[in-house]
Amino acid sequence: MAEIQPFRGYRYRLDGPGRLERFVSPPYDMLDSAMIDSLCAVDPQNAVRIIQNPARPEDTANKDRHVRAGKLFDSWIANGTLLRDDRESFYVYRQRFTIDAGAGTETFTRTGLVCLVKLVDFAAGIVLPHENTLSGPKADRYELMETARANTGQIFGLVPDEGDLHGRIAALAGPAPLGTLVDAYGVTHELFRSDNPQSLAAVQAACADRTVLIADGHHRYETALKYARDTGRPEASFVMMTLVSMADPGLVIRPFHRLVKRCDASAGFRSARDLEPFFAVRDLGPSTPAHVRDFMEKNSDFEMLFVDANSGHSFGLTTADAGAAFLAEHAEGMSPEWNALTVSKINRLVVQGIMQQPPDGHVLHDVFDYVNDAVAAYDRAAAGDGYTGCFFIRPLDIATVKDIVSAGERMPQKSTNFYPKLYSGLVFHSLENR
Repeated sequence: MAEIQPFRGYRYRLDGPGRLERFVSPPYDMLDSAMIDSLCAVDPQNAVRIIQNPARPEDTANKDRHVRAGKLFDSWIANGTLLRDDRESFYVYRQRFTIDAGAGTETFTRTGLVCLVKLVDFAAGIVLPHENTLSGPKADRYELMETARANTGQIFGLVPDEGDLHGRIAALAGPAPLGTLVDAYGVTHELFRSDNPQSLAAVQAACADRTVLIADGHHRYETALKYARDTGRPEASFVMMTLVSMADPGLVIRPFHRLVKRCDASAGFRSARDLEPFFAVRDLGPSTPAHVRDFMEKNSDFEMLFVDANSGHSFGLTTADAGAAFLAEHAEGMSPEWNALTVSKINRLVVQGIMQQPPDGHVLHDVFDYVNDAVAAYDRAAAGDGYTGCFFIRPLDIATVKDIVSAGERMPQKSTNFYPKLYSGLVFHSLENR
């Protein structure tokens, strides 16, 4: 099954643990141009200049910025900005965060093992993808890997656990972190290191009979696999990942609520009444934030909630007989469990059935804006500026995701948001001796 190894990571030379916040960056897929500029202004040696080097007017190809990133990475190693640990190690990445629990906030701690994982084809059933990927991001990440010859960002993996693995990972953390920071979202990030041979061997053995489900970082995994094949270099046959136990009490999955854009593709859907006859539609009256809160806290038995920008009302939705028949007719070989997902029903019944559009990634991007925060989604839906309304959905549990993925299926697009994101810059893995 999954083969993991310790490694000698490259880390920033720090004057103190608090300085780490100057160097780390959100993952590349969270960054826009304003964030990139802001991070570069914080420190010229911020990791953003590696993972998403800013474009310049004189660039003639996208790869130009990755060439700069590769040269920077080499120079930071040469001048001592990045130092390599002297012994092979496992790293523990701990995140502390709070989320709105309706009646108040709840604090969580999630603990991950940063290690190297043997690259294998998905067909082997050892590393499992949970969503599909796009060609554009893979080409972009491949260019960076070619020039930097390193794993510069984390791939988030989930590992089945009967109760012992989470404790073993947490026990690797020492009393004091190597570095700590609090990000713009209030999440505390801490990095620890363990090079004790007995501890490393025990964790390796505990992972030896387990599979790895990719929670986030599919593009990076597929890029690393292609790079390993293309180069044939033994050093490239492993990729840096952060593995989290599925039994970790800090494992939080947030939903993506769906704001419906007013556009040509969504022209067949303009109000909640258009959802009939696929749904039983119950008018809850003028919309209030309490409708969303009660739904998210499971104080109602609706499958989903729709806030209608046109009428200003909230509507509880439950699949009607006509909707169930449409789903069965258009199952397209997917399992009953997959078709029962709320996201699948929105894609099939609303996009395909009502809007008369194919529910592929490009159409979904045109039709929906995705928002994690229910309060922010409600405010935008209630304002109605450019939106027909918003579908609110409840989060999935990890058991549902595991069962569907283990059966060989991939989740619909934007089904899960594993919160919080793993940051880049805490530790790097070089694919060659420097």
